[in-house]
Amino acid sequence: MSFKYRNLMLSYSSAIDRKSPLYSDISKRMADDKELKMLLSPLMTGPEAVPLFMSSVLYSLYYHDDELRDYYMNFNDFVKPFDDDAYGLFKSFVQRHRDMIIMMTTTGDLKKNIVERSSLLVPVFHRIVKEVSSCRFNVIEVGSKAGLLLNYDWYGYTFNKAVSVGDTEHINIKVKLKGYNHSLLKPLEHPHMKYGISESVTHIENDDEFYWMLSLLYPEETKRRKNLLKARQIFLEHPVTMLEGDELVLLEQVIDELPADEPIIIFHVHRTKNWSDEKKANFLSLISRKAADKEIYHVHHQLFGSDIFLDYFNEGYLKREKLANFDLDKLKIEWLVNHPLKI
Repeated sequence: MSFKYRNLMLSYSSAIDRKSPLYSDISKRMADDKELKMLLSPLMTGPEAVPLFMSSVLYSLYYHDDELRDYYMNFNDFVKPFDDDAYGLFKSFVQRHRDMIIMMTTTGDLKKNIVERSSLLVPVFHRIVKEVSSCRFNVIEVGSKAGLLLNYDWYGYTFNKAVSVGDTEHINIKVKLKGYNHSLLKPLEHPHMKYGISESVTHIENDDEFYWMLSLLYPEETKRRKNLLKARQIFLEHPVTMLEGDELVLLEQVIDELPADEPIIIFHVHRTKNWSDEKKANFLSLISRKAADKEIYHVHHQLFGSDIFLDYFNEGYLKREKLANFDLDKLKIEWLVNHPLKI
């Protein structure tokens, strides 16, 4: 057990040394800390346990004012260097708030809500909206979690440091976009209705759940954290309908309830990665059946690899276009429309 604990800490420290120097330093120190090993070894059941623990400590810091905050960029623009004294504060904090930290480590999840991923929807929805048969359209996100991507139309974007779309005064998401005609980047149209569907919804208006969302980001991810705070405020001003339960059952219900003469855009980014092959097949079959009666556009990611695809039906026949390659972390979009599609 001790070897496993130490090995997990050192592996994590090495894996994130560039993304989070703070977490890298802490986990390296923890690797040989016998007291914390006794406390935490039962929790270290796999690689995901270490980031869950780090997020749980940060989550607890949001609730408990402590000197340890001086070393986290979540609470200060300028932080103190992390040294032996700082590690002593960290260790003491973990021991004093062990119950909350252990609870969150064992019950939390690592599903991040990255607001900036909404940038992909700008060129994608421009591509779709010019094809739809009506000026009113509706949007459904499957696996939506918190619904932040659904408010894509209320965010501001700057593409390639040159072209701005939307209100960049409040929130400005900066993206690299390759192979796309800048003249097509026009003001966004607002959907008529929006629905987010998830097996487990994060209620962003709830402070407890929102603090966990913030805690999943590295302390050094200041820009993402600021955008998340702004996106929450936008969500409170422009709430979307979030539905929790069986995603395929809910999707069918929502499609049936939406107006028959208004096109529907269904999208998901990253969320279907871990679905079973059976669920993916049932998902595509459901959309195919519903497309017989309604105009449906399906933007999907990680059903067939890492590229972004668009499915739609023309006279009963499925048409599939490869739209883009999207680097989820670096926010780089390579537009691939009219490139040869290999199946």
